[in-house]
Amino acid sequence: MNSVRLGDYATLIRGVTYKPSDVMGYLEDKAIACMRTKNVQVDLDQSDIVGIPGHIVKREDKLLRSGDILVSSANSWNLVGKCCWVPQLSYPATAGGFISILRPTNEELDSRYLYHWFTSGPVQHVVRSFGNKTTNISNLNHKRCMGMIIPLPMREEQKRIVKILDAAEALQAKRRESISRLDALLQSTFRDLFGDPALNSKDLPTISLGELGDWKSGGTPSPNFS
Repeated sequence: MNSVRLGDYATLIRGVTYKPSDVMGYLEDKAIACMRTKNVQVDLDQSDIVGIPGHIVKREDKLLRSGDILVSSANSWNLVGKCCWVPQLSYPATAGGFISILRPTNEELDSRYLYHWFTSGPVQHVVRSFGNKTTNISNLNHKRCMGMIIPLPMREEQKRIVKILDAAEALQAKRRESISRLDALLQSTFRDLFGDPALNSKDLPTISLGELGDWKSGGTPSPNFS
């Protein structure tokens, strides 16, 4: 298996900057959707998208393509490098100034393989270490990021790896959905039995917390030298 320099097979494109007064509806005429850090979740969050005037995007390579990877490049330290996959979008879109677009530039590198590699725990740890920290924000060092070494098997092997990891990711998504539904069921069952606890909608008898017991703060335990 070959190991290659990431920058020889992919590029990291900085997002566009804009002023608050530029913000508009992303479906308005001559607008382009602009993804922000809040849109970069486990999947691309399309529930809250802003638009900017199309003339702000002066380079075609800053327009998002299916298979791009959005990378949070200016954020709190623990979120720098967080990324998500860009699916096929039904509207033109770009990335904002705190986001970068990771995109393969060589057909030998499968974009989905790149995504799984970049989202892996060890790589994310390294990417975060490349952040140039200021008082409240960390900025991703593009040059160091592009200098990382990525293992590059043959395309068929990449696709085999992707198939396995996509299946595992699908199972994780189903598990998250099941947990979310279970939480909703528990909350619904609680409200059916006891009503809204903040409103006491079932008019249940109440007592003060102090009647149930004493409140005592914990002290610092003494060291045991025995």
